Amino acid sequence: MKRKMEVQWRWFFRCVVGTGVLFAVLFVLLAVGMNRPNVTQSPGYTSTTPEAVSATLSQSLPPTATNIRHCRASVGMGGRLLIYRFSAPVPDLHTHAQAEFASHWDKPQFNKTPGSTSPITDHEVKLYETAFGLDAEWMLPPPNAVGILYESADGQFSHRPTIFVDDANGVLYFQMTD
Repeated sequence: MKRKMEVQWRWFFRCVVGTGVLFAVLFVLLAVGMNRPNVTQSPGYTSTTPEAVSATLSQSLPPTATNIRHCRASVGMGGRLLIYRFSAPVPDLHTHAQAEFASHWDKPQFNKTPGSTSPITDHEVKLYETAFGLDAEWMLPPPNAVGILYESADGQFSHRPTIFVDDANGVLYFQMTD
């Protein structure tokens, strides 16, 4: 009887320890999997492809859009990023910027700040590269970039687009993070 009880306790102990080890392994796999970046980006400058169009909030690009680059990235519960840029005639860029705010799920009002420089800095691009493991150097405008900055009127940046239209070079830069 005593021997039988020892065997039962031994198997019970093994099952408890085995279950604990299994849960620990699953937790580690979940934690590692949740913190790996998921990045979808264009392989370089593209034309108006279905992937480029789907990178916009309005699900459209002007017919005149060229030199398009886009990236969508996420890291588990750590954040999401949507960035893109393209060239087009300046009136088309401004029309698109306004269409993006109108297509946002929250329909935020926007402020336009003429004579602005780009809010996208080298520091910000490095943060994106570190956090999401992507190459975002293409989001840096040239030093002579001056144009209109479109920002959410309520002052929130999380889940809100920030759009810089470079009037000097005819390029729109879009970024939205959470």
